[in-house]
Amino acid sequence: MTDTEQKENVPSPAPVADQPKLRKRRKGWDVAESNEVEIEQTGPLIQPAVLSALNPQQTQNLAMAKKYCADVSSKFQQQRHTEQQVVQMQQLQEAANKQRALLLMTRIYVGSINFEIGEETVKTAFCPFGTLKSVNLSVDTAAMKHKGYAFVEYETAEAAQLALEQMNGVVMGGRNIKVGRPNNVPQAAPIIAQIQQEATKYPRIYVASIHLDLLPEDVKSVFEAFGKIKKLELAPDTNPAKHRGWGYIDYENAKSAADAIASMNLFDLGGQFLRVGRALTPPLPLYPPNAAPVLPGILGLGMGGDSMAGIIPTDVMSYSDETVNVTMPLAQSKVEEERDDVMAEKAVVITNPESNTLQSEENVSISGSNARLMIMKKLSRKTESRVLVLNDMVTMEDLDDDLEEEVTSECSKYGSVERVIIYQERQSMEDNADVIIKIFVLFSVTAEAVAAAKSLHGRWFGGRMIKAELYDQEKFDANDLSH
Repeated sequence: MTDTEQKENVPSPAPVADQPKLRKRRKGWDVAESNEVEIEQTGPLIQPAVLSALNPQQTQNLAMAKKYCADVSSKFQQQRHTEQQVVQMQQLQEAANKQRALLLMTRIYVGSINFEIGEETVKTAFCPFGTLKSVNLSVDTAAMKHKGYAFVEYETAEAAQLALEQMNGVVMGGRNIKVGRPNNVPQAAPIIAQIQQEATKYPRIYVASIHLDLLPEDVKSVFEAFGKIKKLELAPDTNPAKHRGWGYIDYENAKSAADAIASMNLFDLGGQFLRVGRALTPPLPLYPPNAAPVLPGILGLGMGGDSMAGIIPTDVMSYSDETVNVTMPLAQSKVEEERDDVMAEKAVVITNPESNTLQSEENVSISGSNARLMIMKKLSRKTESRVLVLNDMVTMEDLDDDLEEEVTSECSKYGSVERVIIYQERQSMEDNADVIIKIFVLFSVTAEAVAAAKSLHGRWFGGRMIKAELYDQEKFDANDLSH
């Protein structure tokens, strides 16, 4: 068959108009044919509409709309700013109210005071709780004696709170004194209740009656037995290297703070009974950051423009090192011996403060389950002194022939008294210099002197609170009674 004949036998293709157009469509990674018919577009293309320029009326309307939106936006901004100012003022007022309430909480009322007791006796009784700002004993000028009540003001609310809790009903001068809040406090009662409630949220405690020769690290080493301490602050004295015997301790958790309060309140540390309670002032400043306090007349309690100084101590001696740890544990036999001493004597007396601080003792770990016992073992080191000294018991006017016999009789309850010396210490070489009376009692053994010191310290004699402590045996044997 010729080429011409082959071409003639091939069927002719359908007309273009009658043949459906096929297009390929991608599906996945395969190319497949589709039977969809593609319709050709006919006619002219539609061109987008061309907007005409704004006419003057439209331009004016647009400007008015912009101005309206700007006015609304400015009004909303001004409203938000006003709301922020109101919130800030409310925060400032609340903070000022709390500050004012804390100031009121620093004052307490003391009633049923024996008429034979003077202002100095009241000061002596209430000073262990913190620094006193004033003691106002109401005086009847006509009768030339006080009226039997006084107002005591502290530097901190915590000191007043502890005095209120621990001194109400105490016998002073033969009478049970009454301790309470002044009459103007009920006006601030809701705020005081709020402060006390908020204080339970902070693992923070207040400690007073700290021996002045203990260093911040000494106090920390004792109190860290109950948990990790984040910060310790002791109120400084006029001498920056000294403190005033009270301060604050911040723990990491509330349980540590509660345990410290329960275990260390009235704990004999260095011959002084610690006063420990919950802190009322928060760990952070009361006022919001960068906010000036608005104080006058907020509570309307008649306090005027009283200074807030001293409510939150800011200048403090701090000790917040992460660890105060151990290197030389005591020998086991030594530990057991001192444990027996602690259980028998339960007294802690510093006789030579400059050499007998905790820092000068051998280092002992006080962390772990036996922490409190380790504290007592460390602090209850025997002084080996048989001499008891009684300070502030009498004045020159109280000296009589029966005093030595009275002291001997009372001290004989604790052991065998070998000797009693009533020593008059002149404070200067001047003729009118003050004279301090010290009474030295020599016992037959140390345990008797320690027991007498614990029992007699804080007791009252003729309206005066006794300070009882052991005296250095070597100085006593050398007739050195002036230290």
